[in-house]
Amino acid sequence: MAKSYSELEAWGIFVGALIIGIVLTSVFWGFITIPEDAKNLEKEIGNASETVDIEIPIAFIEFCDQVKGDPNWDNSGFRQCIVKEPTEKNLIVMNLLCKKFDLNLSYGSFGVKCEGTK
Repeated sequence: MAKSYSELEAWGIFVGALIIGIVLTSVFWGFITIPEDAKNLEKEIGNASETVDIEIPIAFIEFCDQVKGDPNWDNSGFRQCIVKEPTEKNLIVMNLLCKKFDLNLSYGSFGVKCEGTK
């Protein structure tokens, strides 16, 4: 048996279908109209990631691991080593680390920290 819809239900179905149609059409046009610049950029990013040489500061990381610190570094030359316990022994050892790698020494509630850029 056929169901008859009230006027409000019919308008609701119409508006819902209209919204779904607009969303699906927008997504479709968004996918098929990707600019060539974006496609070329994706290719360049793929090529660039294959040719990047990352220089890992192995000596710094090993020294920081020996003093039970947390080493952080990046490709711009930033180096950081943090030892959580601010004891006198750690302060002396970290001072040696800072002098060896030409970094700045600081200490406080965070522990003992050597950081800077080379």
